[in-house]
Amino acid sequence: MIFGRAAIYFDEVARQGSIRRASEMLRIAPSAIDRQILQLEQHFGAPLFERTSRGLRMTTAGEMLAAALRNWRRDLKHVSEQIDDLTGLRRGEVSVALIEGAAELLKRGIASFHQDYPHIVFRLQTGGAEAVLRHVMAGECDIGLTANAPQTRELRIERTLLYRLGLIVLPDHPLARRSEIGLVDCAGLPLIVPDASVSLRGVLDKAWARTVGGKMRHFIEASGITMVKSLVASGVGAGIVSALDVMDEVAEGQLAFVPLSDTPAPLSILSLVSASGRTLSAAASLFIGHLSATMLKSDVPAI
Repeated sequence: MIFGRAAIYFDEVARQGSIRRASEMLRIAPSAIDRQILQLEQHFGAPLFERTSRGLRMTTAGEMLAAALRNWRRDLKHVSEQIDDLTGLRRGEVSVALIEGAAELLKRGIASFHQDYPHIVFRLQTGGAEAVLRHVMAGECDIGLTANAPQTRELRIERTLLYRLGLIVLPDHPLARRSEIGLVDCAGLPLIVPDASVSLRGVLDKAWARTVGGKMRHFIEASGITMVKSLVASGVGAGIVSALDVMDEVAEGQLAFVPLSDTPAPLSILSLVSASGRTLSAAASLFIGHLSATMLKSDVPAI
């Protein structure tokens, strides 16, 4: 095993914040883990952990070692994948961080990519827009799908698309046949909207204040897009999401999407990003190109 025993034990203790929990995960005696940690501390001449009422917390030296180990593992993975690519094996792993609203688009991209590269595996991490950026810039994920990506030197924006927000209702709802609808017309409906943890909510709140006035009036506030769609599909009320969020449900006839007509139009901004200055593996580079093309070919109308 290239990654040494002491480093593996240290990494797990850092993750778990406890030697006892690390021993349960690794199925190694706590005394053996403690002995390896002590050897590392003797080697570096500095304590790597400090004891608190909540368990073990890394010292500054411990955080430096943890970051170095993460970078080492990432670089080793990339070298392994590049060697595989040279020998024509086309193996590898692609790690993707994404906001919940990009799940359906990513699902389509992975499904079509898998047909050409069946031996490339994926690791997916879902979170808020800021969490996606942190994962990508820290090197924990190869690429990210996020909303409202900032223009910074640390971030490379591979592709950006704008999607309209709209009302979602059941296909037999009286409003389902309308070509557009204004937020003023939505004000009297039993609205189901995502909470502030979803980036779309901030866009919606600003549009509501500008067109309707005051604070948004809603029937249910949900912790994610999936819950909003599920509640609307059960007939509880009407939701407001982006066209991208319901691409599959609309295509399958489960929900109807009515774009908002307000000016300026409230938009959902989706960006495909990677970290600047970091060399991606062959597998990740291949998938970025494929997913970028998938975004452009999507049957969801983008602006």
